[in-house]
Amino acid sequence: MKDKYNIEMEDISSFALQQSKDFFFWEDISYQDLLEQVLKNLDDDQARRFCGVVRSGSPFQLKETLYRIKPN
Repeated sequence: MKDKYNIEMEDISSFALQQSKDFFFWEDISYQDLLEQVLKNLDDDQARRFCGVVRSGSPFQLKETLYRIKPN
């Protein structure tokens, strides 16, 4: 994924991703769904921060939903 300046952001597309409303129950979300439902609505700075935090292994909260890379 690239920003408006054509700078590559952290790539999270190859990871299995999950989302949660309460941090206890996690459900799978595909990268395509994440891209269409979440990332396209963020500005470049938010998207870069989102991808960087999730890629580092930490959960990221947007509004009431948490996102993370699925643990092994």
